[in-house]
Amino acid sequence: MSNLSKNDQKIFIFIIEYQQNHNFSPTLKEIKSHFGFKSITSIQRSITSLEEKNYIKRDKFQQRNIKLVNQRIKTINIPLVGIVACGTPILAEENIEGYISTDSNFIKGNSKDYFYLHAQGDSMNKDGIDSGDLVLVHSQNEANNGDKVVALLGDSATIKTFKKSSDYIALIPNSTNPSHHPIILKEDFLLQGVVIKVVKN
Repeated sequence: MSNLSKNDQKIFIFIIEYQQNHNFSPTLKEIKSHFGFKSITSIQRSITSLEEKNYIKRDKFQQRNIKLVNQRIKTINIPLVGIVACGTPILAEENIEGYISTDSNFIKGNSKDYFYLHAQGDSMNKDGIDSGDLVLVHSQNEANNGDKVVALLGDSATIKTFKKSSDYIALIPNSTNPSHHPIILKEDFLLQGVVIKVVKN
């Protein structure tokens, strides 16, 4: 996608994700609503650019007329992890519920270092992570301040924003629900990975 503008890239990725989630393409109005654009004009320009560069094609006889050009899309099956037990590797066979076909553009390095989790609860809804969404996670045991991470606390995995100082590590929610508070870690915990993207339910 190096020959695409940033705007074209983000619209193209949204079209891919939308088709993966719904099995049909978004309308221009749905793209406009997702990105909060004031008009459809810039979207039309991007769609025309994507078509001219052979990333998509349009069928004038259909309302949802955006079609992906297959040779541009390579997918990789990434495991969906279910219940995570303390002491069990997150990608252990007994934790895997199934596999999700994922655009390879999101995968850097070894695809075996990635997994999906179901988000639960509303502690990160201001960051666009709602209960039932899928999150794509890169498995790693270190994170930078501001990363959205998956941490294993006891027998459950939680998604929070990571913050580390010289004195403590905190897992910080970002929610419309005031009942959620930062988790200050005084005991050992297991960092499972960093969230790469969110797939809306």
